[in-house]
Amino acid sequence: MGTFVLKKLTFSKKQLVPLLLVPKGKDLQFQVDLVKEGKLRTVIDSKYPLTKAADAWAKSIDGHATGKIVLSFKCAQ
Repeated sequence: MGTFVLKKLTFSKKQLVPLLLVPKGKDLQFQVDLVKEGKLRTVIDSKYPLTKAADAWAKSIDGHATGKIVLSFKCAQ
C-alpha cells in the first residue's frame, strides 16, 4: 500500500525508499558504504548558475524536475 501511495504522489515508476538516519558515526559510515556500493545515489535534474536562480525556482515550482536542482557560482551546462 505504501509503495502504491508513493508512486501516485510522485507520478513515477522509480522505487522510492525513505532513509532516515540520526547523524552518528556508524550511521554515516552506513550511508557512505551504500554510496560506494552504488545502492544510494542522488539524481540531479539540472544545474543552474546562481544568476539563473529564478529559472531554477520556476522549474521547481512547476513540478517538472525529476531530481535535485543544483545552484552554483560556476556552472558547466
